[in-house]
Amino acid sequence: MFTANAQSSNRDIIVLELNNLGTLAIQYYRKSPPYGGGGLSFKSWTIPDELDSTSNGIYSLNCTDFNEKITFLGRELGNNESAPIEMIVEVTSAGISITIDN
Repeated sequence: MFTANAQSSNRDIIVLELNNLGTLAIQYYRKSPPYGGGGLSFKSWTIPDELDSTSNGIYSLNCTDFNEKITFLGRELGNNESAPIEMIVEVTSAGISITIDN
């Protein structure tokens, strides 16, 4: 029961962190280059150094002009009980979509 609660709590925090990163990316996308933004491109956005690794896990990024995927690998075991929690957030100009892979 403790393990299930730890997994659930970890997942909830990860979803909050992913939404925060997605929001930062959308802000960058919409901001014009003279103001430090991407000018309708995600391509040069990076995860802030202080947010790429947290007590919950590690984030990695794959960006294109029109979307980005942030992959998260958690410290707690996922649903299969043998590999860490893994989630992917896809960020586009239209919004944020989170997929739980494990």
